[in-house]
Amino acid sequence: MRAALVAFACLLCVAACSPAREKGTPGPSPPAGAADSRPLPSPLPDVVARVNGRTVRLAQILPIALTKLKRLPAAPQEQRKAEALRLALGEYVERELLVQEALAHGVSADARSVDWAYDQMRRTHPEEADWTKYLAGQGLDPQSLRAELRVQQTVAAFLEREAASRGVSPDEARGALVAALRARARIELFL
Repeated sequence: MRAALVAFACLLCVAACSPAREKGTPGPSPPAGAADSRPLPSPLPDVVARVNGRTVRLAQILPIALTKLKRLPAAPQEQRKAEALRLALGEYVERELLVQEALAHGVSADARSVDWAYDQMRRTHPEEADWTKYLAGQGLDPQSLRAELRVQQTVAAFLEREAASRGVSPDEARGALVAALRARARIELFL
């Protein structure tokens, strides 16, 4: 609780000390994992971030945001939406940094593993209508689910490789990599 209050106080200080920006100008990246319930821009932009020049669209983070919204404690709905969207964006940015780095190092998911993971998920919804409804509830279709599984497995393979080379756990490798990648990345956030 104390850490959350300190993080919140830091965000208030940053907001109070930051110069005003023009509409549409990207702002500084908030600390990873920091709750940010500022009002969302209206209307919401289609492009919510750029990571090393690669565009991140609102539709890409909505499935993550919906999951996060369900897990957040009760609060006014608009405040929860803003926080969930920004948390999802932060998670997506980290994931994008890791994917870019994995691909730069020649690491990619095994196609058979992606197919196997897809088939395992598909088995839980044998009826086509049920499967379609499930995917729609996640903001996905079969093609985007396969792409998501490919990304997740690419990141996992990269983290396993990095963890083994560093003699640490995958979580420790992830933390160190994300910190290093954030430090050298060009990240623009528009939410």
